[in-house]
Amino acid sequence: MTRAQATGHRTGNAPKRLSLSEIVELLLARGGGEHSSVTLSRNAKGETQIEVTVRTGDTGEITTATQASHEAQTIYDQLRSKYVMGNGTTGAVAS
Repeated sequence: MTRAQATGHRTGNAPKRLSLSEIVELLLARGGGEHSSVTLSRNAKGETQIEVTVRTGDTGEITTATQASHEAQTIYDQLRSKYVMGNGTTGAVAS
């Protein structure tokens, strides 16, 4: 048994660690991985749960956070009225 094996140190070539700038460059190059989306699921009561994500830059139409927020609200409200809760309401009533 070699000394490296006895002490638990790795032998051979260890993989190169990336620098912070290399990690940032890789993240920026990924691009197009995240898109706007809508997720519908059902909870234990059988009621539909809605998740809406609208990202800026996905299309040329939505370029600001305010526009993304408005679009997300519009989509959410349309889906909320389509998938009513078990008690017949569309969700919590704003007070």
